[in-house]
Amino acid sequence: MTESPRTEPLHPARRRLIIAVVIWALVIRTLILIVTDILGVPVVWSTVVSIALFLAIFIPLSLAAVKELNDFRKRGLEPLPQIPTCRSLIALGVFTVLFWGFFIWFIQWRGDFLFPLLPILCTIALGVNIRRYYLAGQPLDDDAPTQSD
Repeated sequence: MTESPRTEPLHPARRRLIIAVVIWALVIRTLILIVTDILGVPVVWSTVVSIALFLAIFIPLSLAAVKELNDFRKRGLEPLPQIPTCRSLIALGVFTVLFWGFFIWFIQWRGDFLFPLLPILCTIALGVNIRRYYLAGQPLDDDAPTQSD
């Protein structure tokens, strides 16, 4: 019994995204900081360059990974995302508000600017979960009529 060799990776777009994140975190961001420090570029412009490169790299990779995941889900190769409960949405909303409150308090107390990564990620997760919650009862087919029809 011989199995046919797999000719293409199972999740190439998601693998490219993960590899790009690792390379960004370990190499590219460090090189940007070193080069801008050597050239004497102000921190503000270093951050602008860093964010611009980050977006230029990760927006196309993220869109390809999401498209690939949705294609796999339509073919039945990937399970559908779990539908959040009302209780989990409330808990995530409370944590999101707490993280934003802590972030604002920290800026007031310390006086320095700090990038609010955790509150932003919580806000995005809350938005995605609210969308999943409300779309849970709708059909997955694009051609199917919506509930409002």
